[in-house]
Amino acid sequence: MVNENITCIIQARLSSSRLPGKILMHGYDKPLLLHLLERIKKSKFIKKIIIATTYEKIDKPIKDICKKNKIEYFSGHPTDVLSRYYNCAKKNKIKNILRITSDCPLIDYKIIDEVIKKFFSSDFDYVSNIHPASAPDGFDVEIFKFSALKKAFFKAKKKHEREHVTPYIWDNEYKFKKANVLFHPKKKLHDRYRLTLDYLDDYFLIWNIYNFLYPKKKYFSLNDILKFLRKNKNMITNKKLIKVNWYRNSLSKLKTINKNDTNLKAKV
Repeated sequence: MVNENITCIIQARLSSSRLPGKILMHGYDKPLLLHLLERIKKSKFIKKIIIATTYEKIDKPIKDICKKNKIEYFSGHPTDVLSRYYNCAKKNKIKNILRITSDCPLIDYKIIDEVIKKFFSSDFDYVSNIHPASAPDGFDVEIFKFSALKKAFFKAKKKHEREHVTPYIWDNEYKFKKANVLFHPKKKLHDRYRLTLDYLDDYFLIWNIYNFLYPKKKYFSLNDILKFLRKNKNMITNKKLIKVNWYRNSLSKLKTINKNDTNLKAKV
């Protein structure tokens, strides 16, 4: 039973090297960042959302949107995202942190709630739906205790551990009690679709999903998206990007990622 309030911290910045300003690009009628917030707010368990951005000038538009829409935000280090999360959580006295990245504007609140329920089903330090993944990229959810985040903050030394927040927790099997949640594992959705936002082809697909589905059903689900894609295969122009992600360049450093998956080594 979920008996505690959950705070969602969303990391967000505008200086993406692949698609600058991507999170402020529009979906149907507003920036994708606001669509993401709208979808997360449907969760039964999340009581507070904080945008964790940076103190760099380039990210001022994010803070402006937050102020205009009465959204809490925190300014932290641009590349040491682990410190950004730790300092944000510490300042706000957050006990349990749900981590979502701003490049997941299609996130399904039902998936979020399933991961949260798993987290509270036992005394877990960390629960996600990415070890292994079963949903498409763009539906990643992680929840962890502040005590686990604190340990990672003080112990993590490697660049990829600081930049990506949770790899230290992933790779230290005996220091944390962890669990994973699978969704449609037999369908291998993570191998068939890419629904995250990093490249222009990703945006083309996400824009079409919003403009076709949102006017008819504001809170469309992952299943609604999959039905749409099966009927509109011509819109899936980002197939070559499936499994292109940050850790393809860190495979030798990560203990918990399947190194036999050659798709992870794709270069773009």
